[in-house]
Amino acid sequence: MSRTLLFCTVLAGFLISLFYVSGVYSAQQIQSVASEHVSLRMSAEWASLGRDLVTEMERCYDFMNRATGQKLPRKIVIIANWDQAENSCNWQNAAITVGMNQPAAVADPRAFLLHAAGREIARGGLIETAGGAEREDTEFLFEGMIEILVREYEHTSRSLEGAWVVSKYLDEMKLLGMANERAWTTFSSGKRCFRTAAPGITLLTTYREMLGREAPLRFFEALKKNSLAASLTLAFKAPASEVENTWLKRVREHPEVDEITIKAEEAPQLVQTILNPGIAKPGTTIAMQLLLKNRNNNLLPEGVFVRDERSGKVLQAETASERGVNSLLLKIPIEPNCPPGEYKYQVTAVDETGNLRRWAGSYKVIE
Repeated sequence: MSRTLLFCTVLAGFLISLFYVSGVYSAQQIQSVASEHVSLRMSAEWASLGRDLVTEMERCYDFMNRATGQKLPRKIVIIANWDQAENSCNWQNAAITVGMNQPAAVADPRAFLLHAAGREIARGGLIETAGGAEREDTEFLFEGMIEILVREYEHTSRSLEGAWVVSKYLDEMKLLGMANERAWTTFSSGKRCFRTAAPGITLLTTYREMLGREAPLRFFEALKKNSLAASLTLAFKAPASEVENTWLKRVREHPEVDEITIKAEEAPQLVQTILNPGIAKPGTTIAMQLLLKNRNNNLLPEGVFVRDERSGKVLQAETASERGVNSLLLKIPIEPNCPPGEYKYQVTAVDETGNLRRWAGSYKVIE
């Protein structure tokens, strides 16, 4: 009797599981296309994109595997999910999920999927190299190295020049340095983007140029058994404090560029600037609304800064939600003792591709 009951229970569970899986797959119509090392899965309506990309994904896998010391799993699964906004990884099962519910994915799904998947493949290789040492205090260096590797694979390393501009602004805002970046959650607000990768890009590039291309990889290898400070010392042959000082000096001395063009047709364009109030008084705040065009929808508030030449302050943009993704808001405080006059400002925009544009303007203060 007990055997019959057990058999019935197992059979029922199997049938329920089979029904559930069949229902899910029939509803979503998941299709899979595979190469030697990569299995790419997505809904049937995007199957042609998968077939178009799988060979490129295989090349990306080969590049990242070589760059991270042959540490990637033999086979990885990449799932493109249009219902998910964020990327996620399960390296225990060698699985990557790319969240396609993003404005940039709508603009160019092919480029977005390839770039996002490339980032996560690079992350997996670095995690294996570092023995799983991706944590709060090392995250900014993982993000920096990931961007370096992905841009190299895409042959767009020139786009990394924008990281020096962003790092310089972060320095002026008192947000650059080991103490700031080690507190990854606070520094990044949980967002992975070009701004939050910029400190890691510039630090690792500094020592790549000084000690050779393999120096950053030695750092990640050292993380297997050492703290952040000890790993910096072992890889870059100097005490951690000296490593930091050399990096900050490089950022501060790096020449500024007025423009970076990776793809001219995708670069940000300023359509209109609205100042409210049009003429300010001491003790008030000017709200500067920027209406921008960005074909790939990948210009984030984190990539837009204004330098107020009167005060010397650098300020960060925020989203003006009522206008949508192409409208950003910058706030310029006017001190109570500010003398009347006309003052200049400069807006700098760096999109996620690495295109950089600058625009100058002015505002008036009256008594």
